[in-house]
Amino acid sequence: MRLLITMALVALVAAPVLAGPPQEGVYYSYDMPGGSFSAGRFSESWAGAGTHGQFGNTVNAESWNGTALGTEWRLWCPSIATPPVLVSDTRDGNGTGEVTWRTTYQGGHYWLGAAGPWGDENYTGDIDNFIVTATYMYVFGDVLGIRSNVTTTGHFTGYSECFVFSINNCAFFGDTDTGVKPATFPDFMDASCNTGTLTRGGWGSVTQMAFEITPPCLVPTEDSTWGRVKSLYEE
Repeated sequence: MRLLITMALVALVAAPVLAGPPQEGVYYSYDMPGGSFSAGRFSESWAGAGTHGQFGNTVNAESWNGTALGTEWRLWCPSIATPPVLVSDTRDGNGTGEVTWRTTYQGGHYWLGAAGPWGDENYTGDIDNFIVTATYMYVFGDVLGIRSNVTTTGHFTGYSECFVFSINNCAFFGDTDTGVKPATFPDFMDASCNTGTLTRGGWGSVTQMAFEITPPCLVPTEDSTWGRVKSLYEE
């Protein structure tokens, strides 16, 4: 009898703990140990002979902890679905100023690792909206830099929770017209989520992030999404 009781206790102890849904809340760059959640890197492939803002250009982004990609989060495969919309153009007669475009992407997926404060398992999901507002900085007609803000909404696989994901201050470091993508940046990806098929594109870093997990899974409109993202940074 003692043996049977002991075996039963061992079985209970060995039973796996059931994981729960992602935890509701707002998460900021500094919520990860050492603030490492703030660090990310991305690539954007250029379809065919294109460049920025072309149909089929696809994003592949991952966390970066200083030594390895993708240990905390990943976001991959949204591709440009519609022509970019011009938001503003402040260039003067010499071609100096800023031009801002807003681009809508379609498709894509995301992954949040169990190491984060949002839960106790690896969570996956699908992207519902992915919108990039990019500002090109010109001096005498030449582009000297590109900075972008990204807002994303999505829903988790197997759970009713949704999220609003804001990636701020994305900065391009380089592109294949002037150099070779370093191995420490995510691989170029095509609109079918394959790597190795496209060899041209640009790459850069993510310096500031915030997102909210909230049920039920109701996908907001573009306007309310932007308002919600702004409120995250005002709190």
